[in-house]
Amino acid sequence: EDYVINLQVDPEKLDEVGAEYGFDGDGEYCHAGYLARAKWICEDLKRHGILDRLLNKESGKYREGYMLRVTGHSLGAGTAAPVAVMLRHRYPDLRCLCIAPPGGLFSEGLATRCQSFVTTYVHNTDLVPRISTQTVERLRDKVLQMVARIKVPKKQMIKIYKSGKKLSELPCGLKDLLHDADAIPDSHFKAQLDRFKQSQKERQNRSKIPLHPPGKFIHFVKTMSSQEQRIILQGRFMMGDIFNCFTCDRFVAEDKYAPRYAALSDFDDIIISSTLISDHMVE
Repeated sequence: EDYVINLQVDPEKLDEVGAEYGFDGDGEYCHAGYLARAKWICEDLKRHGILDRLLNKESGKYREGYMLRVTGHSLGAGTAAPVAVMLRHRYPDLRCLCIAPPGGLFSEGLATRCQSFVTTYVHNTDLVPRISTQTVERLRDKVLQMVARIKVPKKQMIKIYKSGKKLSELPCGLKDLLHDADAIPDSHFKAQLDRFKQSQKERQNRSKIPLHPPGKFIHFVKTMSSQEQRIILQGRFMMGDIFNCFTCDRFVAEDKYAPRYAALSDFDDIIISSTLISDHMVE
C-alpha cells in the first residue's frame, strides 16, 4: 500500500482543499497520494471530534500543558505536512515536525509558506527528502551524460569500480577516463542520447510542476567518521566524484554529525553515496 501511495506522484491542485480548510491553496499543488491520505485523516478527525475533545476546543482553550503537534517519518511525514496545513486554520498553535519527508510533496510557494509551523529534519545524504520527479530525471540525465563521456571500454570501468580504489589512488586521472562534457565525440549512443534529450525537453515544456519537501530545514551533516576517525569535508557532491561515492563511509551509530539550517535548494539534487539508504533508517 505504501508503494501505491508513493507512485501517485501527479501534483493535485489545492484550491478546493484550501477553500474547505481555510488556507490559500490557489496556484498550489500537493503530491496526490499523500494528499488523499491527509484528507482521509482530517475527515476522520472531524467526524469523530477527537481533537476537539482532547484539546477542549469548544471551550476556546487547550487543556493545560497540551499543544497540538503533528509528526511523522518518511511516508508518515509526507502525510503529516498536508494534515498540518489543513488543520492549522482551526488550530493556529499547531506545529508539524517532519522527519525525512519525501522530496516531491508541495509546490514551491506552499513549501516555503509553511516554514512558520513546519520543520523538516534531514539526515546527511538521505535519499528520500531529495527524491522527486524532477530530481530523478536530473540524475538520470547526468548518468546518461556520464556514460556518453566514457573513453575506455565499459568493462574497464567496472574493473576500476570493483577494485575499491578512489580516484586519487588510480594510476590514471579523470582526463584519461572521460571526455570533456562539451567535447563528446559522435557515436550511435550519443545520437540516441541527443534524440532522447530533445523529446524530454518537448515533454517538459508542455507541463511541469516541480514539487519540494516542506517547511524550514534542519540538516544533520556528518562531520566525522568513527571508522577512520577522519574529518569529512562537506560540500555538494559532483558527478565527477562518481568513483569515490561507492567507497565512502557506511552508516555507523558513533559517527558525529552537526545540525545546520538548510535552504530548499540544498535538496534539489540526489546525492549518490553509500549511505543514501541507511541515512533514512533513523534509529
